[in-house]
Amino acid sequence: MLFRLIELSVNIDKTAVELISLLEKASKFQETWRQSLTIKQMLTRYYRFLQLKSSNPTLLLIPTLDIEMIWQTHLLRPQMYQNDCMRLFHRVIDHSLIHNEVEQCLKEQAFIDTCHLYKERFGEEYCPLPQPKEPAPKYEHPLFGRLKELIPIYSYWDETYFEFSKDPTKNYDENPFSFTEADVILDGNWLKLCKNFLCDMMTKVTIRGYYRESDKINLGSSILKRLKKSYERFLYMSVKYPPTNGYTFIHPTYAVRYKKKRKSN
Repeated sequence: MLFRLIELSVNIDKTAVELISLLEKASKFQETWRQSLTIKQMLTRYYRFLQLKSSNPTLLLIPTLDIEMIWQTHLLRPQMYQNDCMRLFHRVIDHSLIHNEVEQCLKEQAFIDTCHLYKERFGEEYCPLPQPKEPAPKYEHPLFGRLKELIPIYSYWDETYFEFSKDPTKNYDENPFSFTEADVILDGNWLKLCKNFLCDMMTKVTIRGYYRESDKINLGSSILKRLKKSYERFLYMSVKYPPTNGYTFIHPTYAVRYKKKRKSN
């Protein structure tokens, strides 16, 4: 029943693929994003982006890759996220990944609008606008004719990398949120562990006729099924064994491992 409720409230198949795509892109910048000076700027940009979201609830605004990663850190602490939103914005700021084709088509214009809105509100550059690209040539199959060009989910995030200042004398806004810089670093470490775990899982799932790239994550149906089961067990454990040591956040990786350890004992 729990698993069915999860699927009804969240499209796990689509969301998981999108988050893995995000993880792959963000992993390239983890070393840079572990530096305190950079994290301070990321937090400032994230706070400003949420201010824009709060002031323009009907607009589609596109976060840059660095902002989205801070957003994910915040969302991993749901009670904290809700409390911070209510304290700072008097309502919970919705976070929803782009699924439908209409929003995908509007994403480029929405990003341009976000850049202009950010510059107008805060007087600083949001992110350099990507240069127009020539459309990719379509593949002509000798038997099946012209195939529809597939646009990778969130490929536009490849163009939203922001160059952070390296000036240590510049003052940045104080962190208004309840999570800390250490939490951002911790989650960065977890993302790396998650990637290693998923790559390792690929070697344990039999996929005929499929070549595995060691540094790439591919969510096949068998792997996704295992991940769903682990997620279901984690939610069960979180409810049945709530934290009693003062912590309000149970790390998913540790939680799933704890569940497996209990079974083996």
